[in-house]
Amino acid sequence: MQSSLHLQLVLLVSSAGLSTAAVAQEGEIGPKLRGPSGYARIDALLPRTTNVIEAIEVRGNQRTREGVIRRRILLSEGDLLDDRSIEESRLRLLGTGYFSSVEFRLERGSERGLVILIAEVRERNTLVVDRLFLGYSEVSPVFAGGGLADTNFLGRGVTVGAEFVVGDSRQAASLRGFVPYLADTPLQLSISAILARGEELLDSDDPSGVALSYERFGGTFGIGFGVGPAQRVSLIYRLETINADRLPNLDPPFLRAAPSILFDDSLLSTMSLLYEQDTLDDPFVPTAGSSLELSVEVGTSLLGSDYEFSKYFGRGLVAFEPSAGHSLVLRAAAGLIQGRTPFFNQFFIGDFTYFAFGRDSLPRPVGLNFSEHNDYDDLLLSGGVEYAVPVHRGRSFVYRVYLYGGFEAVATASLDEIQEDPTGRGAGGFFPLSFDAGLKLDTDLGTFTFSLAYLLELAL
Repeated sequence: MQSSLHLQLVLLVSSAGLSTAAVAQEGEIGPKLRGPSGYARIDALLPRTTNVIEAIEVRGNQRTREGVIRRRILLSEGDLLDDRSIEESRLRLLGTGYFSSVEFRLERGSERGLVILIAEVRERNTLVVDRLFLGYSEVSPVFAGGGLADTNFLGRGVTVGAEFVVGDSRQAASLRGFVPYLADTPLQLSISAILARGEELLDSDDPSGVALSYERFGGTFGIGFGVGPAQRVSLIYRLETINADRLPNLDPPFLRAAPSILFDDSLLSTMSLLYEQDTLDDPFVPTAGSSLELSVEVGTSLLGSDYEFSKYFGRGLVAFEPSAGHSLVLRAAAGLIQGRTPFFNQFFIGDFTYFAFGRDSLPRPVGLNFSEHNDYDDLLLSGGVEYAVPVHRGRSFVYRVYLYGGFEAVATASLDEIQEDPTGRGAGGFFPLSFDAGLKLDTDLGTFTFSLAYLLELAL
């Protein structure tokens, strides 16, 4: 039996429940002068067939550089006024997490038919608690960790972050950075590094039994670019050095159950192609839009890798608003690995479930497994649903509070062991249903998810 107080904090701060954009002509505008979307019908005040943007002004930004804001406004000087582009620009600015509110309004230009578009923003704290880890298990009496991230470093729109976790015989730390516009070009830069030392238990029924000890150090470097509205393609290189202690002579069943890794020193060198599409209106509790991620990772001796494999992964999410402010999210994921890759690069069931009914399960903080189970597999199929109801909205510190519940179903298998397998792999393996409920908070310190799934597991 193991326990964990799992506090998951999401880096991206969200925007629902904040001020709605108001596009209005300076002075009072009655209801009859508003269009169907709620925006002011400027042509009612400026009787011309077209209204041209003479200038764009940004107000209210004290930390964030104006260029960072202007890049996310889809209109430029000389463009025709367009309600849809204004609304999309507002959502793009709110989606950055830099602002608690974004409002657009219009002022008269230097002559009839010309308007000045005003973007007024209210900044919020972008140095946030990224993640928190706290719990205990059979293999680690206590483990704890956390992370910090600044999503708008020096007001340049750059993300930098770090996190760590410490437990018995298991420690890890990681760094990451993301530059959305490299040297004022459409190119995007991502970089990460990880240093980890861990153990994997071979027999889940014997927490004090033989364990595989290993260390890993390395990172990734990626270049991305936009290929369409809310779409990005990235090419990512990954390099890690790995050292794994040799295991003593064991019975064949234990050796077959051992996580996949080369003993002594080895090198992991891969290239990945990643496609991302995101039209969600809110990264934390979305009520509209969708997201899609598709990736292919290849390890080959041509890159100097000791591991040769190909890994295919995809996941998607669709959000709906069944009732005002409510969020219904449907999600699915699938993956396949061919060849041999280190176990920490395989699919781990705890990463795709809540706390599973009838089985101890923990997610991997900073890539470390604090569970006595080593369910690493080559095949993955999962699907789930989550519903969130707003219970509080504010304008300072705690912006939103949601009560949520959800469930997830996950199937994993090994290509080498499709037959029934006591480790949970294969066609006769484990197919858990997992449940969760709790609170989601959007605060000035970050977005927090307080999960009650472990209490549900005890009750059931």
